[in-house]
Amino acid sequence: MRPKSELRYELKYLLRREQVEPLVAELRQTLQVDAHGNELGTYPITSLYYDTPDYKAYWDKLDGQRSRRKLRVRVYGDALVTPETPAFVEIKQRVNKLMRKRRVALPYGDAVDLDRYDELGVAFDEQGRAADRALLHEAYYLYRTLQLAPACVVAYDRLAFEGDPRTPDLRITLDTNLRGRIHDLSLLSTGSATDQQILGPEYAVLEVKANQNVPRWVAQLTARHRCTFYRISKYCLVLEKTRAIAQRQRIIVGPA
Repeated sequence: MRPKSELRYELKYLLRREQVEPLVAELRQTLQVDAHGNELGTYPITSLYYDTPDYKAYWDKLDGQRSRRKLRVRVYGDALVTPETPAFVEIKQRVNKLMRKRRVALPYGDAVDLDRYDELGVAFDEQGRAADRALLHEAYYLYRTLQLAPACVVAYDRLAFEGDPRTPDLRITLDTNLRGRIHDLSLLSTGSATDQQILGPEYAVLEVKANQNVPRWVAQLTARHRCTFYRISKYCLVLEKTRAIAQRQRIIVGPA
């Protein structure tokens, strides 16, 4: 048994439509779909990303910084988003070759009120939730010292598979219909936001996450379906495709 650890490997692949269906068919024979999805195992994800005025998180990614962090607020599902909707404040961090994702659940209205993070963290500490307080304290520190502000919204549909009893740390996801925007930076369902298509329906992003070594059968699966490893960032793609980076645009989708 390999319970999930905080630091994990994360491998990404960019697939074309003709690769997706046969690969998914094999995965369905081996793994269970995520219980949070619909009858097919899919669910929408929408995230609000924060960055500095000069897009430090973007450039850290492109420059290959081995230690970097991104702050985002994420909601799941396609229900109307209100200030009371459950949301997650997340810090995604790269530590050398490993990825670390930590998060805390808050009502959406509190999740986007970064000025109150320190106050909310104190309340968590009084409830014995030291890890949650530490995460909010770190997020508040990043917000204040880096002058973070909403940078873009990233949305897509996810099909997720959970590991089997022998490898419970394994998680495999396919993300399609990637969309985003750099205007109207709220996740509230006001009906005024219009997303731009970032990757067409002919593409999917495959992600494989595991504590240490990826199981041999997964490596054989990706090789059999001619999956090529790519260094791809949905956040960076949205900034590039929406021209937020303007004349400094650089390619983020490409072979490793």
